[in-house]
Amino acid sequence: MNRTYEYRGYAIRVGVEANGTVPLERLEIERPRYAAVVSITALDAPASPSPLKIDNAAGLPFHSDIDALMGGYSEARRLIDGQLAATTP
Repeated sequence: MNRTYEYRGYAIRVGVEANGTVPLERLEIERPRYAAVVSITALDAPASPSPLKIDNAAGLPFHSDIDALMGGYSEARRLIDGQLAATTP
C-alpha cells in the first residue's frame, strides 16, 4: 500500500511493509508487524531524500497496514511542522 499526500508545500510519500510477526497471548497465533516507509520532499524539489522507517507509534507496534499508513503520515506532518516552526522568526 502506497499513498502520496500534500501538506504545507511538501509531498509526503508513505508506503507500508510487513516485517515479521508479533506473538499474541496464545503462542500459536501471530499477527503481522507493519512499518511505514516515509519520504518527505518539497513540492518544488526534484531530488528525493532517504526514506524514514517508522515501526511504532507511542512505543507500540502498528497493528494493521492502515495504522502504519496513518502513523507514518502523522509523523511526517509533525516533522514538517517542527521544521517550519524552527525556520519561522
